[in-house]
Amino acid sequence: MKLCFYNVTASFIPGGLETYCWEVGRAMARRGHDVTIVAGDRGEPRHNEVKLVRFPFRIEQSWPHYGTRFRRLMERLSFARGGGLDHLINTGYDAIIVNKPFDFPVLWHARRRGMQAQTLFRSGGTDFFATDRWFAKAIDHWVSTSRYNAAQVEGRYGRKVTVIPNGVDIDHFHPQAASPLPSLPQGARVVASVGRLVGWKGLAVIIRALAALPDDVHYLAIGEGTEQPALLELARTLGVAERVHFPGRISHEELPVWLNRAHVYVQPSIGEEAFGISVVEAMACGLPVLASDNGGIKEIVLSGITGQLLPPSDVAIWSEALSTLLTDSASRKTLGEAARQRVINHFTWAANAAALEAILTRISPVTTPTS
Repeated sequence: MKLCFYNVTASFIPGGLETYCWEVGRAMARRGHDVTIVAGDRGEPRHNEVKLVRFPFRIEQSWPHYGTRFRRLMERLSFARGGGLDHLINTGYDAIIVNKPFDFPVLWHARRRGMQAQTLFRSGGTDFFATDRWFAKAIDHWVSTSRYNAAQVEGRYGRKVTVIPNGVDIDHFHPQAASPLPSLPQGARVVASVGRLVGWKGLAVIIRALAALPDDVHYLAIGEGTEQPALLELARTLGVAERVHFPGRISHEELPVWLNRAHVYVQPSIGEEAFGISVVEAMACGLPVLASDNGGIKEIVLSGITGQLLPPSDVAIWSEALSTLLTDSASRKTLGEAARQRVINHFTWAANAAALEAILTRISPVTTPTS
């Protein structure tokens, strides 16, 4: 099949959604499909098995701030005008995969102009907007990363959603000997997280918990985001600034080295996550996980088996859980081994691609939406 992953940010943002496009795209290419990622005119390809086609667009942050969803919709509409729409109409894809409702309008218009490709919406969130239900007529197949997210999508669009969990490259993310890292003292016990430094990720909970833990416990907050200055100021106020480290964005290639320096992985989100690809990557590296008991994360972390699910925002409970796990190396080893095995059994990109292929190779009608 000739497949297209259509996502403006896939070329320049290293997030979970973008990782999905590249990793499932590569897995589908290895299954014999012709795969192209259509993205914005920034960044470079991650894998040579997948083609990258880029078009100009106007980035989200440059639009008037009438809300984040308005900005994201306008970014994607500018991408369609920059060449994305004509490309979908004229290239002759067999199937097109999108990840956000903001791309529904371009599929709707492409269908009305003769595009015959199957369309699949793979959701990892709830970025709904006022007219998305109308444009959703252009979607043939519905997929979500977790049962939690699937219920949200089904409630919004009234369509049956298939759950296909995200995955990880278990040959790339695997346990390995810890390497020295800049600014981390040798012998430090390290708590790590990976993701955007934004308020709803709940990283302040870990910094507050750190203040009650011994001085050899350090926090490695990998990622970039607008919340970093506030988090750094909080660490200074609590007297733990020297134990909180912000290495910035780490490439996907180098990330396993950083994860393997950690003893415990944390996902303290106070907002609800649809899935949590960074959690799966950490588990693949053999790390036990402490995570908030909400959203789709509950379908990844098994409390008492691969880690522990904790109440969001409860600093005292997080501090106690960290203290207990950091002082029990045998428990960390047992939980970490179970975490990696769970990833091997349930969360690989190869399994994801096989499930996606099964959906796309069924005989399915392609309808042209009415006006």
